[in-house]
Amino acid sequence: CGAGKVCTASACVATCAAGSRACADPNRTMIPANIVDAVCHVPHASHPSYSQGYYDRDNEFYLAWDKISESPQTVKAYLDEWVYGVKNRAEYWEKLGAEKHKKLEVAAAMSEPVNYGKY
Repeated sequence: CGAGKVCTASACVATCAAGSRACADPNRTMIPANIVDAVCHVPHASHPSYSQGYYDRDNEFYLAWDKISESPQTVKAYLDEWVYGVKNRAEYWEKLGAEKHKKLEVAAAMSEPVNYGKY
């Protein structure tokens, strides 16, 4: 893909951090089902962002990223360590460590069931 061209993916793979709630709460579905080719269960897949009800946003990461993203060299070093330097997402999560896991925990705040009606 080059300059001035529009590039698209040939497949769309969605990841989910926990069991799918798409049928129970369709408002949580952000990608239309008709364009998704596969859904993969990948715990903590949203990190450094949050997964509502499972773990919080890693604000420390976003603050650090401001500095990391200032140069191609520091971005490359980050990618080499945290993206290409881990075997899979489970290894990435373990590399973050127990202290980070604890900081990202969220307390339960359950909502009431919603009746969407049957069409």
